[in-house]
Amino acid sequence: MWPIVFDGQFLMAESRLSADSRNGAADHPAAPRDADMPGAGEGAGAAFLYDSVRNLLEQKIAVGEVPPGALLKEAAVATHLGVSRAPVRRAMAMLAEQGLIRPADGQGYIVGAARARRLSPRELHDILAPSTEDMNRSATWERIFARVSDEITALLPFGTYRIQEAELGDYHDVSRTVAREVLWRLMDVRLIEKDRKSHWIVGQMTARDVRDSFEMRRLLEPQALANVAPSLDLAWLEGLAGRIDAAIASFPACGAGEIDAIEHDMFEAMYQGVRNARMLGSIRRNQIALNVPRLFRQHFPIRDDLPALTLYSQIVRLLSTGSINAAQVLLRTHLERAEPLVLARLRVLAMLPAPATVPYIVAVH
Repeated sequence: MWPIVFDGQFLMAESRLSADSRNGAADHPAAPRDADMPGAGEGAGAAFLYDSVRNLLEQKIAVGEVPPGALLKEAAVATHLGVSRAPVRRAMAMLAEQGLIRPADGQGYIVGAARARRLSPRELHDILAPSTEDMNRSATWERIFARVSDEITALLPFGTYRIQEAELGDYHDVSRTVAREVLWRLMDVRLIEKDRKSHWIVGQMTARDVRDSFEMRRLLEPQALANVAPSLDLAWLEGLAGRIDAAIASFPACGAGEIDAIEHDMFEAMYQGVRNARMLGSIRRNQIALNVPRLFRQHFPIRDDLPALTLYSQIVRLLSTGSINAAQVLLRTHLERAEPLVLARLRVLAMLPAPATVPYIVAVH
């Protein structure tokens, strides 16, 4: 069963990056590729990657995001930044020369003069991963994220599967650090989790998961809608309303893809401006059930989506006129009506034959 997220936090089995080292990640670092090479993908005169890593760590130490006493290890930092170890090694040596970090007994560096303390993989990921796009390199993980997400989503109703990290990198022709970054981000949105052996697992979605996620959505999304409504662009809302009305007028000829796109804008793009990062994180992690109707439309003709489209149109029109409270009421109504339909669709999907898996995904029996 999928653990449901509260306040942007979630429970996960303990995992240690040293386990990856024992499995060979440390002994055989991935060959530098993509943005790992200094200046790769950058114009003439661009900063080397180690400079970007150093600047990022220096800034986070200065503002206290990386706390005094934090123990930083080369392999862990490289993993969560999605780069090879070479630029991290050089960046940390430079920070040590500046006196911002000092060598630890054994491996790694300690921030400042405080007593050393270990950061969990989750803590380090939360500190470093959100800022990887600030580094002066291309985000290679973005190139494959959508494809991997689709490959995993297709399996949610059918059972439990294990993702093989090295094979994922080989299949999509990326380094292991990039593959791991994709997996961490998929765990952020609750598509996968880690088990006690630190394996990446795709768990089967259950009726309880759907009910719990809808309960959280009813609590969070109406408030998020009120928070973001004043900053929504009127032209964007009018464009969305026009698309929804066109889909209603041509239903069912509008097609599954257009309904998927409308729901993406209604429940993902709509909340992009929410300034409460913890709320936004919780919303995203509890929208796992949105994958059920998307999968259902891939297997069956669209038929039961017209009432939802009608409510979407009304919600967007209310937002356009500033009637935020009425829009919140209709959003709650939609979420209450959608839950039993999603549950019914999940039951139908679970009776279908399991689809074929890509080579890096193995069924767990």
